[in-house]
Amino acid sequence: MKQLFWIIFFGCFSASSFAQLLNDNESKQLIIKGLDKLYNYEFKEADTYFQGVKAKYPKHPVTPLLSALQVQWLNLPIEQNPKALNQYLALLEKCQLSAETLLQDPSKKAEAIFFLVASHGYIALVLNYKKEQVKAANEARKAYAYLKDGKQLTEKNPEFLFTSGLYNFYRIQYPETHPIVKPVMLFFDNGNKKLGINQLEQAVQKSVFSRIEAAFYLMGVCLKYESNYPKALLYSNWLHERYPNNLIYTMRHTESLIMNGKIDEALPLIQQLKHTNDKVYLLAGNLFEGLISEKFKKNDKAAAEQYVNVLKMQPNDRYTNDYYAMAYAGLARISIRAGNTKRAEELYRRCLEYAEYKSTVNEAENFLK
Repeated sequence: MKQLFWIIFFGCFSASSFAQLLNDNESKQLIIKGLDKLYNYEFKEADTYFQGVKAKYPKHPVTPLLSALQVQWLNLPIEQNPKALNQYLALLEKCQLSAETLLQDPSKKAEAIFFLVASHGYIALVLNYKKEQVKAANEARKAYAYLKDGKQLTEKNPEFLFTSGLYNFYRIQYPETHPIVKPVMLFFDNGNKKLGINQLEQAVQKSVFSRIEAAFYLMGVCLKYESNYPKALLYSNWLHERYPNNLIYTMRHTESLIMNGKIDEALPLIQQLKHTNDKVYLLAGNLFEGLISEKFKKNDKAAAEQYVNVLKMQPNDRYTNDYYAMAYAGLARISIRAGNTKRAEELYRRCLEYAEYKSTVNEAENFLK
């Protein structure tokens, strides 16, 4: 998944938001159970839990936000489904309106802030994946004033460690990866990557509601930017065991296994991904097979065929752009071994059109230098 600065907002819907929900422990438990079912692709069961909350708070921003969350998970990647996307955006706008009303009551300020950050952030994320990055940055800026309040509360409430950790890391990382947004980033406080990673680790350990989101994004940071594969595997294994039906988690876990050389464990998961007939997972499965053929079986012919199969499919900006880049990089390495450096140069240039993984970018740039 494309790890973006705007992810700080993507995570804000997590049930930490609902911890403030009128101090209603019964509704909190319904939301926790519903989210567990949703993460595990048990959509009907999740809806059963969420309906209890929605019936109790029909005019509260939690109701349209939960509905938006359900629409999102049922229609991944939602930015490629126009009908679902329109429904999703309408629900987020309804959440904003409800939260703005809630904000008028001083006693509910903290609660309202959560939902305003979440709704603005989801819209920013969608705009980003539609390649409207400047608009996404401006949308995120609307939520930023609210987010700053949460950054001051990490000691009082460990749930804030998640959003603060993501902010601190991606405030530095995102403009490094997307220089076009640097002028917009002047409106944001500075971040700190090391602190951000530490806060995410603490969120996994200490938070109740946002630990799943924290583990997922920490795994992504370890894979994509830190190349810390053992740590990535630690979190991917936990998520996969907890939510075995979640194919996004399965896909990332498979990647982590391969990066750690655990091929025997990865192979059955690759077949699971390929049997879904979903283009996201088919592309990933072919890429993983290519990596195994090239790097572990030393079979360049088979690897080249599998990498070509990846490139026959259309990458998804949210989930598989970097896998697409890895296929180009794999073909480039095979070309080098075959003595065709000119072809390798062409392939690495195409690789850089899609790559954000630090290891992939460094490999391509070092060759091109």
